[in-house]
Amino acid sequence: MFSKMETRTSYQKPTLNFTDMTLVCTTHGGFPEHQVTWRTHNRTLERHEAVTKTTQDPGTGTYNISSRVNVTEGQNITCSIYNPILNETQSNFIVIPASKEENRLPKWILAAFCPLGVLLIAVILCVKYPNLRKPWRKMIHCCSEPEPETTAQEAEIAELNPQQ
Repeated sequence: MFSKMETRTSYQKPTLNFTDMTLVCTTHGGFPEHQVTWRTHNRTLERHEAVTKTTQDPGTGTYNISSRVNVTEGQNITCSIYNPILNETQSNFIVIPASKEENRLPKWILAAFCPLGVLLIAVILCVKYPNLRKPWRKMIHCCSEPEPETTAQEAEIAELNPQQ
C-alpha cells in the first residue's frame, strides 16, 4: 500500500494560530502517527485539555494534525509533535499577550502619586518664582492690625503717669 520511505517521514514545524483565547497547532506530512504535547509554565497539559484531530492523506499515507487548547492571558505555551520512529520532536511556542487592562497602572498608584505630583509642581513653582506668592501675602496682610482700645481706667492711669 505505502512505500518504506513513508514509514520515516518527519513532521513539518507546527504552526500556531491564536484567536478568541483558543490556540490551534497544525502540522502535516509526518509518518507514523504522532504524539502531541502541550506545555505551559513548566507543566504538561493533560490529554483531555486538548482537542486533537488527525487525518491521513490517502495519496501519501502521511498524517495531518490539528490540535487546539484554551489559553489564558499572559501564558507561554508550546506545542510539540513527536515522531516515535524517528525519535524526533518538532515544536513551536507562543506568548499569549496580556490584556490592555493588565498593562495599565494599578489605580492605587495613580491615586497616591497624582496628588503628590501636583504638590511637587506647586512647591517647585513657589521656589522658582517667589513673586507668585506676594499677591497672597498682600491679601492676607492687607490691613494693619487695629490699635487696642484703652479703657477709661487705663487712660486715667496713663494721664497720671506721663513717663510710661
